[in-house]
Amino acid sequence: INADKTWDTYYPTYSWSALGKGVVVAVLDTGIYYKHRELLGRVIWCANTVGRVTYTGTDLDKCIDRNGHGTHVAGIIAAAIDNVGNAGVSPNVSIYAIKVLNDGGIGFYSDIAEGIILAVKGPDGLPGTIDDAKILSMSLGGSSDSNVLRDAVNWAYSNGAIIVAAAGNSGDGDPTTDNIVYPARYDNVIAVGAMDQNYNIPTWSSDGSEIDFVAPGVNIYSTYKNGFYATLSGTSMATPHVSATIALIQALRIAAGKQPLTFNQIYEVLNKTAIDVGPSGGFDVFSGYGLIDTFAAVNY
Repeated sequence: INADKTWDTYYPTYSWSALGKGVVVAVLDTGIYYKHRELLGRVIWCANTVGRVTYTGTDLDKCIDRNGHGTHVAGIIAAAIDNVGNAGVSPNVSIYAIKVLNDGGIGFYSDIAEGIILAVKGPDGLPGTIDDAKILSMSLGGSSDSNVLRDAVNWAYSNGAIIVAAAGNSGDGDPTTDNIVYPARYDNVIAVGAMDQNYNIPTWSSDGSEIDFVAPGVNIYSTYKNGFYATLSGTSMATPHVSATIALIQALRIAAGKQPLTFNQIYEVLNKTAIDVGPSGGFDVFSGYGLIDTFAAVNY
């Protein structure tokens, strides 16, 4: 996705710190193994909505990842550039670990909805303040609609949040069916499908009219629980590539003294700069508007 080209072009002007500095991405997942050497200092606050009592605060052990999924996602976004392991697309971004799925990777819509609201309110518990998470990365989804989930997404959108969500792994290769999951299926959420290193869309990547873009999602190497690394596949891996690209755009705008872009502006940027990988040109139900191009998006 040309993230490395973005780093090499912009760090001489703004320094490495600008590659994510001043931007928070909330990762709604199974938690994050914040002790991983690649993520040290990146996770600065957490919330845990799983179970009877909700936790919010800076005791990151309350949101530790015992599954591995959330840590893998976080590494795609923010792993350090240190000649070890992998490098995150936006390596200096700050992360909120929002644990909305249990250690088995399963959760309730109500817990996810609460996590959305807590992320957007941020540590001070108030929306519209400087500590709000304005980018939510959600590598999760369900097959059925939910009023509580939809209401939370709409509330987040109305408060300026940009939600990026996995399209799902239930594709069937049939353009006449629609198997995009929720919340990616909502209009005010950016739905991300997977693509492999040969620019092919795997059959399992969910397809439908709600798909927006694709990103790398096959055999992705990233951080994992207990300080390890793992290679995983899924639209869950594609989603953080897009979340982190948005974070880079916003961070570099801040570094240049400009205002962050709105949801609609970000969507236009990604749309205009995506690489068309579909069979017939233009939008299609498998790849949306195409492969995300970080360097082109930042330059747009």
